[in-house]
Amino acid sequence: MKYLIPKISRVLLVCGLLFSLANLAFASPSGDLYFMAQKSYYQLMASEEKKKFRHHWMKTINMFSRVIDLYPKSKEAYKAEFTTGKLFEGLNSVSKNSKDIDRALRHYQNVLKNYPSGNLSDDALFRVGEIYLAKNSLASASETFKKISDNYPKGDQAKKALQKFKSIKVVSNKNHTATVTRPKSSDSKVFKPKVAKIAKKQKLKQAPSVVIDSDKKKIVAKFKKKAQGNKSEKQKTQVARKGQKRVVKNIRKTPRANPSPQVAKASIKPPVSPKKRIRIKDGFGNGYLYTPKKLRRGQTNSPLIVIDAGHGGKDDGARSASGIKEKDINLKIARHVKTFLVNRYKYCVVMTRKDDTFIPLRDRSKISNKRNADLFVSIHANAAKRKSAHGIETYFLGTSHNKEALEVAARENGELVQSVKDNQVQQILASLITTTKINDSSRLAGRVQENLYQNTRKTYRYQKNLGVKEGPFYVLHGADMPSILVEVGFLTNRREAKMLSQSEYLYRVASSIAEGIHKYLQDKGPSI
Repeated sequence: MKYLIPKISRVLLVCGLLFSLANLAFASPSGDLYFMAQKSYYQLMASEEKKKFRHHWMKTINMFSRVIDLYPKSKEAYKAEFTTGKLFEGLNSVSKNSKDIDRALRHYQNVLKNYPSGNLSDDALFRVGEIYLAKNSLASASETFKKISDNYPKGDQAKKALQKFKSIKVVSNKNHTATVTRPKSSDSKVFKPKVAKIAKKQKLKQAPSVVIDSDKKKIVAKFKKKAQGNKSEKQKTQVARKGQKRVVKNIRKTPRANPSPQVAKASIKPPVSPKKRIRIKDGFGNGYLYTPKKLRRGQTNSPLIVIDAGHGGKDDGARSASGIKEKDINLKIARHVKTFLVNRYKYCVVMTRKDDTFIPLRDRSKISNKRNADLFVSIHANAAKRKSAHGIETYFLGTSHNKEALEVAARENGELVQSVKDNQVQQILASLITTTKINDSSRLAGRVQENLYQNTRKTYRYQKNLGVKEGPFYVLHGADMPSILVEVGFLTNRREAKMLSQSEYLYRVASSIAEGIHKYLQDKGPSI
């Protein structure tokens, strides 16, 4: 027995070491590699100098390729495959090398082949159609766009794909040769559209081989008459025009009578106020407007606030262990916030979505700009690898070196390339954000965060105040007004997920956000 105890302890020690190594291998996975590749992508897009050299593009492409090679079945590999295709497209615009566009096509096709059920399939297929269109393979492009509208009718690319398909006409003639007309594409800058028209066979009338001299004389005489008639008509029109000019000159010389004061007042239009509301028809891409029936006492005008329920449609966002989807939580809170702002505080509100609809990030801030809104507030629920992570936090737009803030931004930005255009991310953050907007956004975030924390901890004693932070959120950078993103809790935390599933708690969260917005608008002083 004495000899068995040390042997058992050794076995247990070895097992413990193996278990810890396994945990380390599990914890440093595809997510970390993808995060580093994502960071490299941002740096590349932010530098015009780097974009000029092929090796910078290839460095980022190789980082994404490593994710695909080491973790082919992971979610990160799926996004990396799509991103690699996008990178090769960008490289082609610089290198003008046809092999790069072929590689991009291959990676998009890999997305469709290896991850057919993913939410990027319609986007990958749309890029394939655009590449075929750029290559003048118009029949293939037409077939591809038709597939999108048939197989992904609810996808965000369905409408555009159907328009592209309708603008491409493929017709076969008697000789079975396909003739195609190509649409004018606003998306393609490198390739100019060409139109190939169908050549119809027409029977031409043959002139007689013998012409009589008398016929020639008749034809010449008719031609002379027509020529003389045309000359006389031209002379008449010239005389008439000269007469009109004289009349106009005489009229101009006559003095104008002074208009009556009533007419003068009516002709003068009042100056347009800078925050005049623009009447826009509600619907997808325009948002949904809700206005109060009566204004409060002493309230001369009603500020317009855009409430954005994060994610939606094919984009579920974060998800709890019990299956609660972030997109549903966001929408419930957003609806309550709208009700409080309209009915209690008498503000006008535009919701970017009022049901389970997917709206691209770039279109959400466009809605607020179209409506000339005063504030933009995006509502989200958080997620983290650590299940113990919990608390509420509010973000405003800015650069950040905080790892956790960057992780949250990367998650909320969604699919990397879909949410970030082929321009410089950091330069956008530096140039488009004015000091006024940053200060106002910071104050708004502070008001909402403090109000949200103070009110929710009354019912949820474990509530943690994670504070106000900066982050490179794509949904915020396009808005021309003060804008914030509120993270109401972690769905990956068991306790917070349970709280977020309770309607009473969501009602309290919404009330707190609306009250914070109201306090900001009440005490808003001059911007620094």
